[in-house]
Amino acid sequence: MKSKIILTTVTILLSVTNSHAQLLKKLKKRIEQKVENVIVEKTSDKAAEETSNTLDTIFEGNNGRKDKNKSSDQNDDQVNNNDESNEYSETDEESSQIAFGVYSNFTFVPGNKLLFYDDFETDALGDFPAHWETGGSGEVVNTSDSKGKWLSIVRRSGYMPALEKKLPENYTIEFDLTNNGYGSGKPNSKLFFAFLTKKAYSMGAGGSLADIEILLSNNGFKVSNVENFGGEVEVKIGSRIDREMTEYLNNTVHISIAVNKKRLRMWVNEEKMVDSPNLLQANIGRYFIIQGMDVLTEKGHFIGISNFKIAESTEDLRSLLLKNGKFSTTGIYFDTAAFTVKKESYGILAEIAKMLKDNPKINLQIIGHTDSQGDDNSNQYLSRSRAQMVKQILWEEFEIEYDRLKFIGKGATEPVDDNTTEKGRANNRRVEFIKI
Repeated sequence: MKSKIILTTVTILLSVTNSHAQLLKKLKKRIEQKVENVIVEKTSDKAAEETSNTLDTIFEGNNGRKDKNKSSDQNDDQVNNNDESNEYSETDEESSQIAFGVYSNFTFVPGNKLLFYDDFETDALGDFPAHWETGGSGEVVNTSDSKGKWLSIVRRSGYMPALEKKLPENYTIEFDLTNNGYGSGKPNSKLFFAFLTKKAYSMGAGGSLADIEILLSNNGFKVSNVENFGGEVEVKIGSRIDREMTEYLNNTVHISIAVNKKRLRMWVNEEKMVDSPNLLQANIGRYFIIQGMDVLTEKGHFIGISNFKIAESTEDLRSLLLKNGKFSTTGIYFDTAAFTVKKESYGILAEIAKMLKDNPKINLQIIGHTDSQGDDNSNQYLSRSRAQMVKQILWEEFEIEYDRLKFIGKGATEPVDDNTTEKGRANNRRVEFIKI
């Protein structure tokens, strides 16, 4: 009852000033969202107290904005702290764009049918991972600055994900790539992303192929060459890129690759580095390997990959929604056990926003799903918070009308795959969109 009285009072106050009507409208929506969340999550007495505190904070204001992507490691009493801070000014929208929009030119959209996923969590440290193949060596390791596990690439070994079938014509590959031990006085290493016509553990045995070469040197992390060669290649392509990025040396980046028949595109973080429309000729691209060259652990080198994902690209989101009334994606990424939306999710969120703007009569319910790790209450809270964050970004970053989007969480109650496998859990960690 107190919450309703507070909300009514705020609504009256918001209607008084005409000169700032648009800003107050957004503020009112924010307050409604906070009150709604508190009432759902808390008992009635606690709701009234929490709502009152929230509204006091809003009208007192503070300098700067809170981090809207706080970790879910916080207790349930802080459930609403994932919202942005409470003072909404004319410059807030610009600030919000900066916070998430660093990927504003990132047009990569991951495939919608997951073929392979590995984060090495079930592999023992020191072992070669169970779902990979190599003709050389390598092992699963931890690093001091990461919670996850990594496949360590060493010397001149090639690494192939163990797929049941050849890769299709249209697919995407994503993974995190970390490197360390490079700089002044250190020897250089090379890394190749190679697309083969036949199964092989090295580029030299892969038949006709195409590759992207990355050089790690004293000067930086350089995407240096893109080429194809072999007897099946009709038109030879060889391109020097020499795009050098010192900030990526001794750092971690996200690699995104899109294959659309002959066309290959690659992004490093948000920046597109490769776009070659006729690189993958004949049967090139049916197999994929990562090959190291002179990665010398005895010299202090370390290159690792993690969160590796291959997904087939079938129907686009718009077609799935119009045909089935719903679609789901594993391509919206969150920090582990948290609801922070990762910046590499920008491409698919932009695609969803474009679809909504092109179809103004379509409203969506956003449903968060988790895998079965964790207890039921935590999974329910996490899934709802993630769905809420997706709504918030679509509203604030992409200017989708607030009332066109609803959100709920279903935790691990509706799995679509086997929670005992890494690939299955990755499929279950999804965001679903249903037409309403």
